[in-house]
Amino acid sequence: MVSAAPDHNPYSDITFQAFSQFVVQNFSSKVSLATVLVVLFTTTSNPDLLNLHARQQNPVQGERGQTISGWIKALARALEEKLGDNVDRLFKQSEHKENMQSNQINNGISIKLDTLSKVLKFYPYDTNGKHQKALKPVSEKEIEPAYVICPTSMECQTVSCNGQYFLLDKRDRDVPRVTLIKCAKTYDGVHVLSGKCTKCDTKYYADHESSKDPGVVGERERFHLNSAKYLKVGQSLWVDQSFSRTVINTTYSFHASSGAFAEFWNDSFCSIQKTSSSFLNGKWHAFVQESIQRVAQSSRPTLGLQDGLPINDVTKHAFLTLGEKGVVRSAENHFCSDCTHDYKHTAHNHW
Repeated sequence: MVSAAPDHNPYSDITFQAFSQFVVQNFSSKVSLATVLVVLFTTTSNPDLLNLHARQQNPVQGERGQTISGWIKALARALEEKLGDNVDRLFKQSEHKENMQSNQINNGISIKLDTLSKVLKFYPYDTNGKHQKALKPVSEKEIEPAYVICPTSMECQTVSCNGQYFLLDKRDRDVPRVTLIKCAKTYDGVHVLSGKCTKCDTKYYADHESSKDPGVVGERERFHLNSAKYLKVGQSLWVDQSFSRTVINTTYSFHASSGAFAEFWNDSFCSIQKTSSSFLNGKWHAFVQESIQRVAQSSRPTLGLQDGLPINDVTKHAFLTLGEKGVVRSAENHFCSDCTHDYKHTAHNHW
């Protein structure tokens, strides 16, 4: 039988009390949470360097052991540059950092990093100096935040409501759980929340607002938000702006079709992420939604359409509203030689 070894180590299971004791014993009482987190993630993000450091701490016959290796000193220097003036908070007042030479400061930080790696059990040797297994990258799955997609407005934007707050529109059992693509990472089970103003019945979503259409009884009008951080591009798929921009830029820069982009995404990202969903659909939706947002931002209108239109009808009506009858405003009165050429009845073929 053959089984594949996991390519990541689980996150440290030490108690918060043990970690807190390390911080209290080694850092200034004025150290900030941000500084502590930088030190923590610097330690857990460099398994290869810590393997090299630990190996020098555990010499075999004929080798000379080093408590503070050149590897851990190099990591300490990188951390010192990263923290800048905040590096002072890594030292307790009793250590008198102000009297230290630069090499002493480096050694002090190195000792703290070495100690922290052992507190976190991020060390490839046991207490008897016996090698266990090489460190691997640490999986951050267990400490990923719980993302929630919700409206960006804090209060109702209808003038007559005078800043009325709005309520959560759905009970928990009715809140959709979707897949979110954010910064090239896929997250499953993300909650999508919407709000409703009880005064004017306007509904607020992360990517649009919906209100009663005064011209048609029983119909609602959808207003696409130019400032939306997330876009719905499928029945249960949402993406952030970095993803939707990637769709647009890939299409224009490489002349890639929607299918080609989906294949690229699945092969490059989804295949290596442990998620229950893969990006197979929604690429055309992403292209349309991002295009609408870009064009609307430049011309500054808010696109209002009938709520519930199919994506192809959204494209059609968006062009009628934002297309300015085919005029590209940014190209008006522009006649440079790179963009403008004499018309030719027959194209030249170069073989």
